[in-house]
Amino acid sequence: MENQTLVVLDGNQVDIEVLEQDVADAVVRAYGSERRYSQALNLLFPVGSLSTDWFAYEANDTSDDAKKVRARKESLYAKLKKAEHTNPSTVYARIRKYGAEERYGKPEGEGEGEGEGSTQRDVTTRNVEELIKLYKFNSKQDSLPAKVREANDAIVMALKCLGVDVSMVK
Repeated sequence: MENQTLVVLDGNQVDIEVLEQDVADAVVRAYGSERRYSQALNLLFPVGSLSTDWFAYEANDTSDDAKKVRARKESLYAKLKKAEHTNPSTVYARIRKYGAEERYGKPEGEGEGEGEGSTQRDVTTRNVEELIKLYKFNSKQDSLPAKVREANDAIVMALKCLGVDVSMVK
């Protein structure tokens, strides 16, 4: 049997290999766009222009500098939501990570130990990623012990404090 790559999609004949390349290209475009956006934010908010780096502000910060950064974040979120993105907070977490990497260099990697000289993920990114993993795990369980339910409520609060819209976590 011959390897068939042509299919009819929406009434048009399409080569599935072309669609596969479209998917791969979209991933590259998204990655590049996120990197370029983080670079632009580094230029918009250079070192010393704010009380701390733009990517270090937390969602609950009410300072004037944080409001400047939040305006950009909210503008991005609005565009992502209009494009029906399911979880804008993960995109923004990656952009923050890329901004830190652009400004200070990429961490050498995780898992190299906790000792002196080890470099790890940005603390905010790590907290968001790890808490989302726990939240997703707990959400998939049929039932949780009372203590775990209480802990999950605390996880939800922690995610909100870190600027994650928990309703967007799938």
